[in-house]
Amino acid sequence: MPATEASPSTAPAALKRLLHAGVAAQDPEELRLSKVLLNLGNLLFVLAVLLWLAVCRAVTPGFPVLTTLAVAGLSLANLLLFAGHRGFAPYRFIQLALLLAFPAVALHDAAPLPGTSGLALWGLLAPATALLSERAAGSTGWFAGFLLATALTAGQPRPEGEPAAFPALHIALVSSVLYLQLRHAQGRRSKTREKLADAHHQLRLEKERSERLLLNILPAPIAARLKDNAGTLADGHPEAVVMFADIVDYTRIASGMAPVAVFEMLNRIFCRFDELCETHGLERIKTIGDGYMVAGGLHAHPRQAHAAMAALALDMQAALRDHSFTDGLALQLRIGIATGPVVAGVVGRGRFIYDLWGDTVNLAHRLCTEGDPGVIQCDGRTFERLGDAFVFARPILLLLKGKGYVPVYRLRGPRILARPRPGRNA
Repeated sequence: MPATEASPSTAPAALKRLLHAGVAAQDPEELRLSKVLLNLGNLLFVLAVLLWLAVCRAVTPGFPVLTTLAVAGLSLANLLLFAGHRGFAPYRFIQLALLLAFPAVALHDAAPLPGTSGLALWGLLAPATALLSERAAGSTGWFAGFLLATALTAGQPRPEGEPAAFPALHIALVSSVLYLQLRHAQGRRSKTREKLADAHHQLRLEKERSERLLLNILPAPIAARLKDNAGTLADGHPEAVVMFADIVDYTRIASGMAPVAVFEMLNRIFCRFDELCETHGLERIKTIGDGYMVAGGLHAHPRQAHAAMAALALDMQAALRDHSFTDGLALQLRIGIATGPVVAGVVGRGRFIYDLWGDTVNLAHRLCTEGDPGVIQCDGRTFERLGDAFVFARPILLLLKGKGYVPVYRLRGPRILARPRPGRNA
């Protein structure tokens, strides 16, 4: 392509640069739109003036154009200067003043030549552009100036020999400038609304995602309180049931497996335990290596929590007895369950965790670690709460560090009551 030829995209690119002259990247969307609309009105005004002068020169060859061209030139120079200094307030004031003064300047040199009747209509561009490029209240003074200028030119006689089409030409040019500005404003505002709606949608999705992540970490009541309370969250629960479970000898078993396989196996087991916790209405508190901690009675009736915890412990054992689930590995659990008062709360800030503290927690952990493989050990209070609903082995005395000898009850399964035989009259 020769150097003198312009690419087809050159003119649109240059026009786009002029429309966005003086627009800064940090400008709010409303200010960006005001600047673009004022720039657009400036360029359309200059184009309309040139078109009007061309028609007037065609009708009246000696029609004066220098003063009128000077106004158009000042308007264009105002835009180019704004691109450098980016002072929107002085740029807007000068541009509106030029629009308002244009009819008087043109009439001063050209009246009463053909083509000047109805020229006062051009002053309407000043309040209309002010309305588009600033707040509504800021356009009032410019509209008052337009009315005053129109009143001063009301007595001007119509030039002799002027074609009747000139008033229509003024109306067409001024209305075209206003229409194109309004159309551009409407298009930009529609795009802004679409962007805003999309941003709100993304924000809602992100909020839902954050809430799901929060609910995966915290119980629902605690998550709701945490969103409304930036302070410490800690509650005392006088009758909670706590369970610890760990996979017997899992470290040795996993030593011969690839790290990825170890993770996948442990993740599959704990995901199954999580499903069981949800089924029984209990709270998974945390995992520690191959250990698993659950609590009940924190946000539900304690009596229901004890039976649910016992059923959960039995279901967890049953899950590991399924060798297809454990890839053929013979895995067993040690489980300890204790009942009593605990303190539950959220610790940390950026990476917080919901945890339990108290002697009941320590007891449940020791019942787990001191148990035999495949055994569910419960303290006396848990045994009392379960009543006749479950079968236990005879209690044993277990020496626990810091506790001495403690009676321990080993849970075997649910008690199945024999159905009464129907009588003769049944």
